[in-house]
Parts: sequence; structure tokens; C-alpha cells
Amino acid sequence: MRNHSLFVSLIALAVGMTVSPGSAKSQETVAEQPASPCGIPEWNVGSPDFEADLAVVFGRLPNGMRYAIRRNTTPPGEAVIRFNVQVGGRDETDAEHGAAHFVEHMAFNGSTNIPEGELLPMLERLGLAFGADTNAETSLDYTTYKLGLPNTDEETVNTAFMVMREMAGNLTFDPAAVERERGVILREAQDRNDANRRRAADYLRTALPGTPLGERITADAERIREISARDLRGFYQAYYRPDRATLVVVGDIDPVVIEAKIEELFADWQGEGEPRALYAAADINPSAPAFSNFVDPATPEIVEIQTIEEWSPSDNTVASARDEVLRAIAGAVIANRINELSRSADSPTLGGQVTEQPLFRTAIAYGLLIVAKDGQWQPTLELAERELRRAARYGFAQSEVDEIKAGVETALRNAAAQADGRDSVSLADALITASLTDAVVTTPEVDLAFYQQIAPTITAETTSEAFAKAFEDGPDIVHLSTKIPVEGGTQAIAAVLAASAQVAVTPPEEAETVAFAYTDWGEPGTIVADERIEDLGIRTIRFANGLQLNLKRTGFEPGKINFTMRVGSGSSAFPSDVPGLALMLPIFATIDGFEAHGPDELRRALAGRQIELTLSANNAGLVSEGATTPDDLLLQMQLLAARLTATGYREETRGQLVGVVPLLVENLRAAPIQVWSNAFNAVLSGGDARLGVADPVSLGNLSLDDLRQAIEPQLAQGSVALGLVGDFDEDAAIEAVAATLGTLPARPSRVEVGKPPRAVAFTGEAGPIVLTHAGQDDQGVLSLSWPSDDGQDLPDDLARDVLASVFNLRMTEILREELSAAYSPQAFSFSTTTYDGFGHITALVTTPAEDMDRIAEIIEEIAGGLTSEPVSADLLERARSPIREGFERAENINSAWTGLVAMAQSDPEELDRRRQRLDALNALTPQTLQRVAAQYLRAGQARQIRVVPE
Repeated sequence: MRNHSLFVSLIALAVGMTVSPGSAKSQETVAEQPASPCGIPEWNVGSPDFEADLAVVFGRLPNGMRYAIRRNTTPPGEAVIRFNVQVGGRDETDAEHGAAHFVEHMAFNGSTNIPEGELLPMLERLGLAFGADTNAETSLDYTTYKLGLPNTDEETVNTAFMVMREMAGNLTFDPAAVERERGVILREAQDRNDANRRRAADYLRTALPGTPLGERITADAERIREISARDLRGFYQAYYRPDRATLVVVGDIDPVVIEAKIEELFADWQGEGEPRALYAAADINPSAPAFSNFVDPATPEIVEIQTIEEWSPSDNTVASARDEVLRAIAGAVIANRINELSRSADSPTLGGQVTEQPLFRTAIAYGLLIVAKDGQWQPTLELAERELRRAARYGFAQSEVDEIKAGVETALRNAAAQADGRDSVSLADALITASLTDAVVTTPEVDLAFYQQIAPTITAETTSEAFAKAFEDGPDIVHLSTKIPVEGGTQAIAAVLAASAQVAVTPPEEAETVAFAYTDWGEPGTIVADERIEDLGIRTIRFANGLQLNLKRTGFEPGKINFTMRVGSGSSAFPSDVPGLALMLPIFATIDGFEAHGPDELRRALAGRQIELTLSANNAGLVSEGATTPDDLLLQMQLLAARLTATGYREETRGQLVGVVPLLVENLRAAPIQVWSNAFNAVLSGGDARLGVADPVSLGNLSLDDLRQAIEPQLAQGSVALGLVGDFDEDAAIEAVAATLGTLPARPSRVEVGKPPRAVAFTGEAGPIVLTHAGQDDQGVLSLSWPSDDGQDLPDDLARDVLASVFNLRMTEILREELSAAYSPQAFSFSTTTYDGFGHITALVTTPAEDMDRIAEIIEEIAGGLTSEPVSADLLERARSPIREGFERAENINSAWTGLVAMAQSDPEELDRRRQRLDALNALTPQTLQRVAAQYLRAGQARQIRVVPE
């Protein structure tokens, strides 16, 4: 029986530091053990080795409800609440299929003390936006309700607790409300019926045939139509019980006060009626490999070769944690090998990963997922089989293991150094996960000490042994996804696997040590200007070569530095007739490397360092951004300088792009919302490729040469500005920049607001513009866009944002709540300061093609209502409050400052916008919005885009 915790992968090792590793014991078994100084006694969670985070107040009410409270001031003045119930789709009977998700929806549609339709407006008045701050999720094994509180004043906190208490035990399930919500759920089921979900369902049916998981992961429209309010109430009463629930509160709060509130509000919660037993999986012990060929025209070709074992809660021991770390490191080594093999032009694969993943607290899958180029499933399966067998038979080279170990230890050291900067959302989510898995919640310092304790025992030999043990009996499942059926079916797949197993494999070789080539940049640059913007806490520096460096020191996230480098003119300088350049650029940046190093050499050279190699394009510049640490700041600056002067455009990159582009095209075509989101600005500008991809198929013509011609002149000659925000020594940061970017040849001084080579204009051709998608026949997207203006006039720009927010609320009230005609209608205002006069207010709905005429009429009517009379003061405040809270929240987040800081010299007007935006927002009145609506939401001026099935 395999252990499981948040250490199931190296990603968890790098960023999931709040829950310690552990193995497998049931909650009931742990409860019978004597009290231990370790573990979480209040939750009856035992551990012989790990002490829980002392900053967390754990508790259990007499009715059995668990709770956890943690004071955290990142960001300050806010809090996060999570309410989890251990019930999900796997607990449903066949007749109740969909009940868990339906109950989650009904939690927002009427309870004893909150009438239907009142919950969201009540929270919006407090600054919580639906979706962003007010949400819920239903999995196959749990349901979690989520509130993000923009402030922790008494009214907001009391309201949030009252809401959660209502959801826990006071839902009413009014039959009329159930009928209204039924249509919303059916619309959501339509929207989410994509190839990935269908593939996951087929995988679970194959991997876990004795369980209902494969059937429950996709919606059953017939059952949704038939399930009654009585059925839902019965399900709710059977499973929403305090002994199956956990409440978590993390934020800028007083734990003593919060604990008293929990006891006051939740101590009297008692389940109604007879409880039902939670789902218990049958023994999972596959006797022979299971094969499946999932076929869907919209799926990538994916090969999965994995073992399957039973899942159990954590036992929180060092020994089992070490086993997980060994398997994770082994998986990372194999993934590196496969990804290196994918670089060649004739490789059948685009890359893969090896991970250990829990399957809804029912089983654990460990093994390889690898993506094939279209039509290349057979050589990809052969490659996957041989690499897994090579690892099981010959193990790993010490250099391979050491590379991964370096990254793990760095991630853990940085997590410990940055512990005080962890955000409340991640802390709260980790506590919920800990409750579900009976894991002990530890500190990053404890996690680092644990790893340092076991690190000497992590060798090539022990890692090889751990992988060989995990795969000693071969795979339990071979799951193949293809666009067309495999000739010969699963027997043919099994035959390919068997034949591949007869091919000899060879031992791995030790990799050569790689020295990073870009460390010596010559004489440091000279500073010619050094000033401070006192009210914003920004220091501006200009070098003799034209480089603009802007610094803002903060204490928001200790030990962390966010950076943004802006170069050239970005996508506005791209050719307007070559689509996809901005879309492909971030992909290119991850697979290319530099002139002196391919991506794999670069990975080895930089092992154990926290750096980023991103590159993207916005309307005004090429952008490289991310986060680093004070120790790695100089290296990060060396990488930015290399990006400007030594981008590789390597031949192996050309070969990889040839394989990636067809997959990207199919992915974009597979879902209507993907087609729309990549196309809408290009369509509204008359086909300008700088703003989007009107036809995904056109990406097939894009080449590495096109990309190089678009970005290399900007990288080599474009003006440069760099912003650093975070915890750093100013002198050390200036020295690092002077020794790298400051040494480069002179460039023009950067100015953000300039005229692009070609103007952009909103085109208002009559009649809907029809695009097509390759997804399901009952899926589609409808949008109506009214031309507005650019973003240079701050009061007008903000008024359009709030008007769009009002529009969004009205669409939700009418299309979702009243008519059940849409799951998640949206409205937004788009504007840019790059293209004079170009902007729009857009209303967007996912809907089948046959409903588009009716919904378009309703949207036009809503727009007309906004122009004919002022909105109520209440509606204005509900729309404005989340925007205001977002502005205030951004003041204490590094990433919300970096873009602005980078432009402190190149666009001083943007600084004024930051200073003035809150006052401008608060000055808006209902009459202002009516005037703006009358100006822009003119009847007959909206341009429709319809995305319909091919």
C-alpha cells in the first residue's frame, strides 16, 4: 500500500510546503492511538515524527466539526474562509448522479436566513466579486465553499460566518428555486463537456473499474433533468454533517475572536435524519494490465503507462515521506530524459512527465504521461516503454539525481526564507487538503530540516531502488488517447508494448558538468541619473546606455524579488498579416535556450537556482517577468542580458515547433471559448493579426523564421526598462544590473506611449461574424461588442469598467438567475493606450447556436436599459465595490506593482493614473454611468461574433 501526501511530486516539494509528507492510516485507527506531542491531537491525527505548525489553532467542536485558524498578514487586512464537506460525486447512487454538484449550486440559492437571490448581492455590497471571491467547487470526493474577504471589519466577517453556517445546515431547496437552477447546471454541463473531461472519464473507468469514479466525472443530463428538490434535500441531510466538515479561516484576524465565533455559530449544528456512510472503495489490486484506447477528434495523442495502488490517509512518518521523495526524484529524472529526447526533429514525442497522483482519495497512480505528435502514438509508446524499463533495470546516474536534488533543496530553502510572505489562499487550501488526507501541517522550516535530514541518503542507488520497487511488477494501466481508433484496438496496443519489451536498453551515462557561459559582461554601466518618487516609494535610475532601472523595496514577501523587463514595441510592431506570433512566443521561450546553451544544457547549468526565462509580447513591449531571490538576482540579470543578446533560434527548436503547432491548432479549435478568446480582437479590428488569431488553422503557416524576424530587432535594438519590486538591497541590485544590462551598447531611451507602425480601428460591418469550432455540437459562443475608446482618459476608462461590471451583474440576474439561459455570462471593457481610439465594451455568453438569436436580443435589451435610466445606487455599489477592493488589495502585492514600476520613467502618466484611480472610481454616480452607456452602448452599433460547430 503506497503512501501519499503533498510530496507526491517535485512541484509539491517546491511550492507545497504547508503539509508534511506522510503515509497511510485511517482516521479511525489514528483516533485510537494515545496522544503524541507530534501530529494534530485536536483532529485525532497522529505522527511519530512531525510537529504541527504552532501558528495554526486547530480545534474540533463537540459535534465533530474540525476547524483551523491562522493569523496571516499577506496580504494585510484580508482573510480567506474555506468550508469543506467530505462528500462528492463518488458518494452518489446512480439515481442521484449529479446531486453533489446540484447541492453546491443550491447553497447559493436560498437558505433559512438568506432568501433566494439575496446572497450574492449581499456579498457584492461588501466587495466580494462572484467567481473571484465567492465560489465553490465539487470534486468526486469533497465539496468546498470559498470566500475571499477584502477586509476583516466586523460586518464582513460576521456576514461571511453567517453565510457558511447557512450552507452547513440551513439550505431550503425550494422546488421553484431548484427548477430555476436546473437550467444553469445543464448549461454548465454543456460548457464543460470537453475532450479532456471525457478522456479523464475513460481513464478512470479503465484504471478503477470497480468504482463509480469514471461515471461520475462527467455530467448526466438526463439525471439532472429528473432529480427533485426532495432528492437533493435527502442527499444534503445524509452527508452534510458536522463530523464530516472542516472550517478554515486564514488572514489578518485575531484567532481568539474567530475561535469564539466558530463555537458560537457552529456548536449547535447537528445533522438531520440518518447519516449515510461515506464512499468506501473496494480493494484495488489489479491482476493484469488494463488497456484502453480513448478516441476523440479533439484530443491530443497521449500515452499513459502507470501503476495503480490503493490510497490511504497519511501516517506522517519520515520513512514514508522519504519514500515519496525518492519516487518524485526518480520521476523527475525520467521526465528530463524524455524531454531531451523530444528535442530532435524526428522525435515522435513532444515531451512527458512522471508523477505520483492521488485519484480522488481512492487510488494512487504513479507513472508516465507522454504527449505524441499527431499520428505518432506507436513510436511514442515504444519510447515510453523503453525509458521506463531502462530506469527500472539500470537506474539513474548520480549526476541526474544531484541535479534534481539541487532544485529541491533550493526550493525548500527559499520557501523557508519566504515563509512570512505566504499568501492566505495557499495556506487555507493546504489546511483543507490536510484535513482531507489526515496530514500534519508543518512549517517550511520543518520541511527544510526534514529534507536535510534525508538528503544524504538520496543517492543514485537509493533512487534507483525506489523506482524499481514502484515499477517492479510493470504497469497496471496503459491508456492511449488518439483522434481516430487504433486499428486492431487494445490488442494492437498490447502487441506494440510486448514487442517493444524485447528491444534491449542500455545504461544511462553520467552527464557532463555545464558551466554557464554568460557571466562576464565587461565594464559595468555608468549611472547618469538617480532620483526618487517619494509618494510611491520608487527610485528611478538611468544608465548611460539608455537603460531605465526602477526600484521599489517592499516587505510584502520576504526573500522574494519580482521583476519585469520591457523591451521594444511588442506586438504593435509585429506584421499585421502574420497571425500567432504573440501566441507562440511564450512557447518558443521555454524550448529554445541561448546561442551557447540548449534548453537541457541550460537546465543543468542552472540547477538549484530560482530564476525565470519567460518572454511574451503585449501591445507596447516584449516582456520578461517573474520572481527571483536576492542570492540569485545577479544570475537573473545575466539571463535577461543573454535574452537580449544571445537568443538561440536553434534548429532543434524549429523541429519542436513543427510538432507543437498542429497540437496547438487542434487545441484552439477544440472549444468555442478558445476560438473566441484568441480571435475576438483580431475580428473586431478587421483581421489585424497583431491582436489575435482569427483562424487557428492559419497557425500552421507560422515558422521559426517568422518569429525571429518579429522579435530579434526588438531584442537587439529596442529600448529597455527594468522594474524590481520586493525584498532586496538597493545597492546590490544596482550593482547587479550595472554589471549586466548596464554594459550593453546604447539604445534609445524608452517611451511607452508612441504611435504604432499601423493604426487599429474598430470595424462595424453589418451582420454577425461567424467562426467555427471543432467541439461538441451543443456548444457555442456569442458576443456583442460596442465600440468605445482607448484607455488614455482615466475617468472615462474607469467609468467603462464599472459600466461593464453593472452589465455583467444584469446579465447574471437575467440570463442566469431568471431565465437559466447561461451558466456564466460576462461583460468587460477592453481598452489600450497603444492604439488610439480602439476599445470596446463586450458582452459574452456561452450558448448553443440555436439560442443565439434570442440571447442576442436579451443582451441588446439589457444594454438599452442601461442607457434609458440611471442604475440604482445599490447596483452601482455592487459593481464598484469589488473593483475598489481590488485597487486597495493591489497596494500590498509585489506582482501588482512590477508592471507600473517598470514604466516609472517611460510612462509617468501611468503613475498619475495609479495615484488618481481610487478617487476617480469613487466619484462615479448613476448619472455618470447612464451618460457613458448612452455614449457607447448605442442601439444597432454592436458587432456580433458567433462561434458555432463546424
